[in-house]
Amino acid sequence: MVKITLFCILLISIAIRVFAAQDKVEVASVDKDTRLQMINADVSPVVTEKYEYYEVQGDSISTLRCDMDHNSCRWDDGKRYDSITSWRVKWDYGHDRAPQSCAAVAFKASVEVVFRYPKWVHDDGVSQALVAKWNTYMKNLTVHENGHRDMAVEAVAELSRAVADLAPAQNCSDLDREVRVLCRLKLKKLNEDEKAYDVSTKHGLTQGAIFP
Repeated sequence: MVKITLFCILLISIAIRVFAAQDKVEVASVDKDTRLQMINADVSPVVTEKYEYYEVQGDSISTLRCDMDHNSCRWDDGKRYDSITSWRVKWDYGHDRAPQSCAAVAFKASVEVVFRYPKWVHDDGVSQALVAKWNTYMKNLTVHENGHRDMAVEAVAELSRAVADLAPAQNCSDLDREVRVLCRLKLKKLNEDEKAYDVSTKHGLTQGAIFP
């Protein structure tokens, strides 16, 4: 039996203005002698979330917006965005070998989601109207970001189900190749779905994720 650990890095830039995406796939194999009995495992990924922040300052809408533009997240395209969400997706599975076939079994998937948001650092003398406006913006931005997260998590679950449903291949090399193809196809569809989501929400504008 060969146990495969598959890492799929999904880096999705999520901002109120522009969407960008990048993916990378790495495969590492470790040979084992024992056979794994075919089982129907739960393919729902285990999701963990982490939060990172960059500080912004200002005592007015214009100064706060200016500082956020200056300190916001830089993406691979060289542009800056209000927020970025990234995923580190990992799943492993076993090879169930037969004399003339190889099947994938025992899926275990996990998704680490990292959000990066602005954090407003201010004193008690700022306008309460500005505080309320900022809080509403952050609440709506979180709703928008969580929509992207949910799409990524569901994409991983769909991919895991698709791989689990694969018919046995003639050999394990062919099986691993099919898994990689499915991964790339799912990432391509995810990227398309992410872009459609941003178009339909105008990058969060229709959800109120806009400041000012």
